[in-house]
Amino acid sequence: MTRMIALFAAGAMLWTSAAVAQTPPSARSVALARRYLDDAQAQTILSGEGPVVAQFMLSKIPAPAGGEAKANEVRQAMIDAADAAVAAQMPAFMQKMAVIYAQVFTEKELSDIVAFYDSASGKAFVAKTSAATAPVAELIHSLGAAIQADTQTRFCAREPASCQPAKAR
Repeated sequence: MTRMIALFAAGAMLWTSAAVAQTPPSARSVALARRYLDDAQAQTILSGEGPVVAQFMLSKIPAPAGGEAKANEVRQAMIDAADAAVAAQMPAFMQKMAVIYAQVFTEKELSDIVAFYDSASGKAFVAKTSAATAPVAELIHSLGAAIQADTQTRFCAREPASCQPAKAR
């Protein structure tokens, strides 16, 4: 999850960056960028998003009649559909992402990035990053809760009338 967030954030920064070239990148740059994405296991990380998509989609439809067994059947059908949709979209997405990286980084930079991922340290980075996922996700969750509480305190200090408890009707 943490690596997925990092990949999406990096992609978003690259997309909005003024550094994105207006001319198409070389085929070699695209190939190097694709190799980086493969080495970083970007597709594997992003392909695991089916259950997340399914959960969101399930929140948009009414609960099925038929009890827990039917709910589980519908949930699994949504996960299967989402997994298939993610798999179908992934090749084009990865190619577009490679083009963006190839527009932002020079061939030399991409070669250096790929060399890092091919090194023992790069392989260790990929292998060990998943060990940080749960603790980092917990840290991000606690940061969100702290920011929400701090925001409420700051807002209520500025707009106390908006923070009064609702009166019973």
